[in-house]
Amino acid sequence: KYNLLRKAARPFAQEYIAVSKDLAGWLVNRIGGKRVRVNQIYNGVDSAKFHPRRGGRPAVLPSGFADDASVLFGSVGRMAAVKDYPTLVRAFIRMVQESNEARQRARLVLVGEGEARAQCQRLLDEANLAALAWLPGERHDIADCLQALDVFVLPSLNEGISNTILEAQACGLPVIATRVGGNLELVSEGMTGALFEPANPQILAQVLRSYLNDPVRRQREGAAARTGIESAHSLDAMAASYQAVYDRVLRQQVLIDSGNVNRCAG
Repeated sequence: KYNLLRKAARPFAQEYIAVSKDLAGWLVNRIGGKRVRVNQIYNGVDSAKFHPRRGGRPAVLPSGFADDASVLFGSVGRMAAVKDYPTLVRAFIRMVQESNEARQRARLVLVGEGEARAQCQRLLDEANLAALAWLPGERHDIADCLQALDVFVLPSLNEGISNTILEAQACGLPVIATRVGGNLELVSEGMTGALFEPANPQILAQVLRSYLNDPVRRQREGAAARTGIESAHSLDAMAASYQAVYDRVLRQQVLIDSGNVNRCAG
């Protein structure tokens, strides 16, 4: 139904703006938009608000939940089915059950509200690992919550362009994400994070474990992620790209109007 509506609106669309290359391809190949009318502009992120933490972790975590030796894996967003947070919970449980060191040091943070929250809490309760996780529900101090993490994880089944990935990268976090949609455009494997196939808690558990014991990797990939935000995903860069599209379209319209006036005068 959604695709049919898009196709019906196609004759009225003079320009398209897609937030990812994946969506730009969808507009051309599935909807039938003309490639010359499809512009691709990534979302920008407020890199002043979302920045790497300075000093210790922000005071947002429950008392005694984590110490300096802890490694916090986490995610932020609406806990809808498409985000597949239960896969992250299952991977975390698997890692902790297979390693006493992980049980001592690994912690899980899931910030957000939605249908999957109760399922995630139930999985943790059944594994007797609820004390190692914090699921606070909806929060409005997202920047502080991200700055409390060490690794950001997005286990989505599908994504366009994830603003939470951009915000996590702005906070200097390495990102583990599924190999779907726009995630492949934001996460450079081995440079700013890691990618894995969706709905695979076994593989994700291995990836989590690889970050647990490698602080150098966490620091290196997080720093590279922050640099990428500053160079390509700032709010100024996004605004300039939108302005360029509007300027081009308006110039074209002026030329068309001018031509019509000349023809009428002739």
